[in-house]
Amino acid sequence: MPWPHGKRWVYSMTYDEGCAALLDNAVPVHRRHGIPGHVALVASQVGVPRNVPGSSYDGMMILSKEQIHALRAEGWGVSCHSLTHAGVTVENGPTEVVQSRRVLEAALDLPVPIFCIPGNNDGYPGARAFAAEASYQAILGIWDRVNAPDADLLCLGRVPIHVEYPPPFYSVFDPYKRIHQAIDMGGWIIDYCHCPLPGRAIHPWKDCTLEQLDERFATVRRVGGDDVWLAEPNDVVAHLLAERAE
Repeated sequence: MPWPHGKRWVYSMTYDEGCAALLDNAVPVHRRHGIPGHVALVASQVGVPRNVPGSSYDGMMILSKEQIHALRAEGWGVSCHSLTHAGVTVENGPTEVVQSRRVLEAALDLPVPIFCIPGNNDGYPGARAFAAEASYQAILGIWDRVNAPDADLLCLGRVPIHVEYPPPFYSVFDPYKRIHQAIDMGGWIIDYCHCPLPGRAIHPWKDCTLEQLDERFATVRRVGGDDVWLAEPNDVVAHLLAERAE
């Protein structure tokens, strides 16, 4: 098995934007289940209200440097979600991909070796084009898939954990989503949402409720048992790079 301590598969949970409301809602659920989390932060918006006009999360307070360091002490991780949350292109890549890492690392006083594409996967070509210049070790997208142990780290998929999926399907929340596939292939699930709240989702196509998050974690723990490595993405990437270097 490629995973530490003989684990059969891996589970991670990520939150785009890094809303401070995670502290009162999602973080206690993580603590209860013993699962570390991970936040993808817009580099220019740390410890301030989110400023992305038109976003469902615009105006929500974003985690501060001090709050991020407190989460890091609990095993959480961080990635860079671009400089401004603009769609990444080859033209703006030097700013949104390369400069964003320098800005975020200076704001947090932490290394940030993973890039998380903002918006949708249309930004992947630009992110990939400048990943080496920025020295990113991995790129997180929103391809709904399990990552194999030999996956391209610069093209990692994430599984949406949402109340409902966009049309034309309207698929509803599934607490078992891709778990058995990950077990069968010895793979890595990276879930993502934004900011689960009790009893509702800020946007049903972008989030789950807090109760659904709790159900998802309980299902991962129950079905995974001792075979699942509960890890934040930076730790998994570091492990895979070390394995591949041998």
